[in-house]
Amino acid sequence: MYRVYNTEDKCWVEDNIYMKPNGDLFMIKQSVFGWIKFPLELSSDKYICHKYIGINDKYGFAIYEGDYIKAKISDEKTVVGIVTYAEELSAYVILCEDTSEFYTLGSEVCDYIEIIGNVFDRYTEVDYDDK
Repeated sequence: MYRVYNTEDKCWVEDNIYMKPNGDLFMIKQSVFGWIKFPLELSSDKYICHKYIGINDKYGFAIYEGDYIKAKISDEKTVVGIVTYAEELSAYVILCEDTSEFYTLGSEVCDYIEIIGNVFDRYTEVDYDDK
């Protein structure tokens, strides 16, 4: 599953997006003649693609690369960071921008994670404090 952001129009692409085995993305749209596949030209200056990381937050929302999340790491520690893929670890991590700390993500921590924004609709400190 993917989500795609159109940087020119500053909005999320709302269509059904799928990936072929070769990595090309395409959209499927309903037309008078049935469902039609349209290639999605992913020029890096127009579209940004985020992958679903395979887990959901405590409210059941899908977590994607580029999401800002709040995660309870221990009884004493809650962190805020961005979800990114760390090739060195072959894992998705929460990267805390203020401290450069990172924490690996897995299904065992889902009950302690809350999505609070993403790189395009970024959260504000007011939003964070209200949660």
